[in-house]
Amino acid sequence: MGPGDCLLALSEGSLKAETALNQARAELDQEHASAEWAVVASAALWMLKRFQEGYELHRSFSSHLQNDGNAWLIAGLCARKLANHHQEAEQALLRATSLLPERSDAHYNLGNHYSDLDQYDKAVLAYERSLALDANGAQVWHNYGIALRERDRLDEAEMALQNSLQLDPCNADVWCNFGLIAHAREHFDLAKRCYLQSIQVDQHHAEGWVNVGMALLEELKPEEALEALQRGSALDPSSPEAVFNMALTLLLLGDYDEGWRLYETRFTTKQFSGKQPPCSGPWVLTMEQLQALAREQRRCLVWTEQGLGDVIQFLRYLPILQALGVSFVFATRRTLIPLVQEWGPPGLTVCDDTALDEDLKTAPHLALLSLPRLLRTTLSTIPSATPYLRPPGPPPAQLLVPAPPGGIAVGLVWASNPGNKAMYRQKSLPLKLLLPRLLPALSNDLIELHSLQVGSDADELAPYQHLEGLVDWNGRLDHFGDTAHVVSQLDLVISVDTAVAHLAAALDLPTWVLLPNNADFRWLRDRSDSPWYSSMRLFRQPKRHDWSSAIDGVVDALGEVLGLDLNALAQEVR
Repeated sequence: MGPGDCLLALSEGSLKAETALNQARAELDQEHASAEWAVVASAALWMLKRFQEGYELHRSFSSHLQNDGNAWLIAGLCARKLANHHQEAEQALLRATSLLPERSDAHYNLGNHYSDLDQYDKAVLAYERSLALDANGAQVWHNYGIALRERDRLDEAEMALQNSLQLDPCNADVWCNFGLIAHAREHFDLAKRCYLQSIQVDQHHAEGWVNVGMALLEELKPEEALEALQRGSALDPSSPEAVFNMALTLLLLGDYDEGWRLYETRFTTKQFSGKQPPCSGPWVLTMEQLQALAREQRRCLVWTEQGLGDVIQFLRYLPILQALGVSFVFATRRTLIPLVQEWGPPGLTVCDDTALDEDLKTAPHLALLSLPRLLRTTLSTIPSATPYLRPPGPPPAQLLVPAPPGGIAVGLVWASNPGNKAMYRQKSLPLKLLLPRLLPALSNDLIELHSLQVGSDADELAPYQHLEGLVDWNGRLDHFGDTAHVVSQLDLVISVDTAVAHLAAALDLPTWVLLPNNADFRWLRDRSDSPWYSSMRLFRQPKRHDWSSAIDGVVDALGEVLGLDLNALAQEVR
């Protein structure tokens, strides 16, 4: 059997990989051996999951295989499985598709490579080329559907997954991904039916139970969600997504002891795959390790892994570390450095997390949001004393807020970070829903409004810029230290769930937060207050997307502060 026949037999499953590998190696030991036997050996090694050997074997014979499409395809498959070989995998697979333009599997595997890297636009094009050559690949339609879903092309994704199911109706993964499209459309009943169908097809399908749990969470049924997530975790104890979502559910329910413990799995999830420590030293995982560092006066690094609001909320733990005698440097994002350095606890050493000193690059380290677990935080032991941010001195002249004539100064934020599309859609509200409800108080000089909104969403203020008593701070705040100076001079901040809300409450300023129906775990369930901030009030949507009712609550509360019925005043103004 020659190398071509051997490769064909391997692909058809009529030849065992170990047998093929032994034969190929024996042939390669012969003088003047054909380099095609290296392709057979690489293919066998790939099938045996010995990816490093397969890739290295290709490299050693690559000069003899420049025009062998199969060789480059197998090299690309092996490289895909190796850490830090993304560029090599792409080059090999692109070479394979150029040499094998009529091979649908070459384009399919290139699409899979781009999907691995979350480069879904490129993946879509590769899958489309594959399907144009062979439209009967159920798995190609499936992966194509996933890539389309990731690009929010939900109608096309649904059609692709329907095609996959027609070709293979017993694929649990396809049913699961079909459910995720319904989930993205907020059709949670349909999503659950799809997830349960995936479980019916494969009773060991852990992901199906995890997704059932996620749908139940969206429906505000955390106890039922926890049961589903536990079933998923039992089927696949190695699933980080199941455990992490169990953590979020437990934290939402107020079970901080178990919730924070399970929250440590976050760095193994896809969601946190890009959020790795800025240094290579050992992780500090236990209180005993932390105490040992304090005894030995060894310096460690505390680093921030999440959003700006998370950093501000959990800064409260740093004075506790100082009190324990732990010597540490706090590494955070550049925009927060002036705030933490000037407004945070005294004696704190702060640095840019993208520019560590050499000695910190190998220092012991811990993530900021691991401190609640290490310090065994429960609902009753949250370090809730505020303010824990304090002004370093009077504000600079350009950041002075003039005293409002006869009224109160109110800060306003209506949109969250657009960089996270899912959270942005969930947390943000149109200004045209909120500002008109405040105009009666503004036009009667009862309040002065200060827009703290930054970025493109600040453009929504344009139709109202002519109003007297409306101040737009967009473009005048260079970092969060500047924002803190302005906020500290206000009487009240009304905000959606953003970093500014955390900042205002950390300054112990009255802070009213407008929350979506399925609010973040930190706000717990059904509460109008927060154990994290004594000056905060929560105004929740009673049902999904119902911002009007949440705004009604804010308007009523503002009327109570002013001693007026603002709704009646609005009628008079009309």
